[in-house]
Amino acid sequence: MAFVRGAIHPPAEEVRTMSQPVFPARACSLFLALTIILAVAPTASAACRLPAQARPYCVGAAVRDISPPNPVFLGGYGFGPVRLSTGIETPITARAIAISKGGQTVVFAAIDTQGHFLAYQGDPTGSVNGPFGFADIRQSVSQDRGIPTQNMIIQAIHDHAGPDDTGIWGGLTNDYLQFIANQTVAAIEAAVDGQKPAFLYEASIDTAPFNLLANVLPSAYPLDTDLRTLVAKDGKGKTIATLVNYSAHPTVLGSGNTLISPDWPGATRDALENHAPGSVAMVMVASVGRTQPDTTNTIGSDFTAVQNYGNQIATLSLQSLANAHQVEGPINTTEVPLVEAAESPLLIGLSTGGTPGVDRILRSILPPYFPGAALGTVLGAVRIGNVLFSAVPAESYPETELVLQQRVTAQEHFLFGLAEDQLGYDPPAYEVPVVENCSPDDEGLFILNPGFGADVTHNLLVMAQSLGFTVSDTTYTGLTGGPMPPVLCGPGRERQSTAPRIRLYLSKTLSAMMRGWA
Repeated sequence: MAFVRGAIHPPAEEVRTMSQPVFPARACSLFLALTIILAVAPTASAACRLPAQARPYCVGAAVRDISPPNPVFLGGYGFGPVRLSTGIETPITARAIAISKGGQTVVFAAIDTQGHFLAYQGDPTGSVNGPFGFADIRQSVSQDRGIPTQNMIIQAIHDHAGPDDTGIWGGLTNDYLQFIANQTVAAIEAAVDGQKPAFLYEASIDTAPFNLLANVLPSAYPLDTDLRTLVAKDGKGKTIATLVNYSAHPTVLGSGNTLISPDWPGATRDALENHAPGSVAMVMVASVGRTQPDTTNTIGSDFTAVQNYGNQIATLSLQSLANAHQVEGPINTTEVPLVEAAESPLLIGLSTGGTPGVDRILRSILPPYFPGAALGTVLGAVRIGNVLFSAVPAESYPETELVLQQRVTAQEHFLFGLAEDQLGYDPPAYEVPVVENCSPDDEGLFILNPGFGADVTHNLLVMAQSLGFTVSDTTYTGLTGGPMPPVLCGPGRERQSTAPRIRLYLSKTLSAMMRGWA
């Protein structure tokens, strides 16, 4: 499959739906029989092998521990190897939910790390790839279970109390990256193998009245305040799995923390699993771009605050499910490759000139992932019944989800940021100058190019249309839609990019980029 630069309008052969069974009926029966005879792996329940019309969906869920055996560098705060873990407060995990119907299986999975890449450098020179990227994980599952790679959406939850799998904050060893990959594969395959008949329900609640989100930019720029939940229940009403989709950064724990923890998503999962013993709960973050958790009204600090904030999310999720709507209909998926001009000196400079074990971005620098002065990645979308699930390979800004809600007629709209890849931030073009001048965080340093957000949003609209949703307009440039003229920050809120340390990094990466491209 060729990558499409900017994918202004994906060619028909690049945006496709998967409407055929994974295996022909006879081949599927033979495969299952051989699996049983050879005892290669456990299989889904017999009821899930009945014709689709004889059951609703089949759902399985599984968890695997990915906690490091030794201290590792934590990601997300500062630059370079500034936070070495001093212990494990709460184990971190890889989690997966598999959903099947009509010969189609889709997988949603999440790992408790800072931000995983589609493909990785395998040695300090970057001359080979390491087999522990999301592309490798999906390919391994596809080979083992016959599920098309585009039917899997895997996310790093962007945990700032989790291991730095990007490399910017010290990075991880290849052995540990391989362990994370292996455990993620194991979680996905266990979820697939453990499927049982289930009914699906979705619900959402607007959390704006509860003041749970903080906007990094002025309030004129909207947030995605919806808390979305997907739940699978068996025929007796017992919960099998719960998926929570929310837009708060996992940053209740601040930069002073050095204990490994899944932050608030871990507390939310625990609360939901305690409410439904025997079930698996999973959190996948949504529009975390310029969106932080607001803990002003959260009792306690540090891990007490994590617990209380996570419990609030779980409580609202359960509250929303009191008015849940059943999900019914077939499963279809689509995926499109995307190539984006790489104009961020920090992203590119540290990929080619950063120091391994210090600040080297570990993402592959080989084609098709790094074709020249550009980055190649993928966008994915899934339709289950009349519910849309969109995957963004970056810290998605709220505008993408809000535009999808406005233009795509669907029962519900789930959005997964940092899915399949971690390519910085994707603000719409009109917002880029505001981000660069006003954000107190690092957003302005990690924007691939001003058109990246528009390319992502436009393509997701086209993909939703290809999945059969009614879309009012697929045109999107990102040049309008926000406050005009832009609302800038007040005095004292200028971005910290003028700090001497960041200036030093910019100088270093620019020099490295020039050496690498000379």
